[in-house]
Amino acid sequence: MADLRITAGTLRGRRIPVPRFNVRPTSERARLAYFNILGEEIAGSKFLDLFAGTGIFSFEAVSRGAASATAVDSHVDDVVKRARDWKVAVKGVAGDVVSTVPTLGAFDIAYVDPPYDYDRYDELLAALDKARIGQVAIEHRRRTDPFTIKTNRLNFHRRAEYGEVWITFFS
Repeated sequence: MADLRITAGTLRGRRIPVPRFNVRPTSERARLAYFNILGEEIAGSKFLDLFAGTGIFSFEAVSRGAASATAVDSHVDDVVKRARDWKVAVKGVAGDVVSTVPTLGAFDIAYVDPPYDYDRYDELLAALDKARIGQVAIEHRRRTDPFTIKTNRLNFHRRAEYGEVWITFFS
């Protein structure tokens, strides 16, 4: 995969190169399906993109009408530069997702795409449960259920399956 394409909205057709370092971008099919599930809920929302990688979910969200997006990952320089070049409301925050989430404020929607070998799902879900986020979707490997803790605020809503990817929704 040489680059990722924004599929809809004001930035439709723009491409984002996939960096050389170890990333596993979500397929265009799964990304399209996710945003189709959100539908009109994206309009005017504050969107949070955790384990953002290229920032494709952030850019797709603002392209489709989100008021703003915040991309969190260990490296966000390319996301910040692209947002500045494209003049869109995408902010980059560098840091560890679990420790950064509590410092970010309130969001309407969050998409979380940890690496396949991620082993801190319970810690991640606990941090998201304490955060002020309306709905959360977490991508994980097919046929796995990495969530073993009971949350106070976030409740399982549904699961969507796209090839090797499952997306679990909490609200």
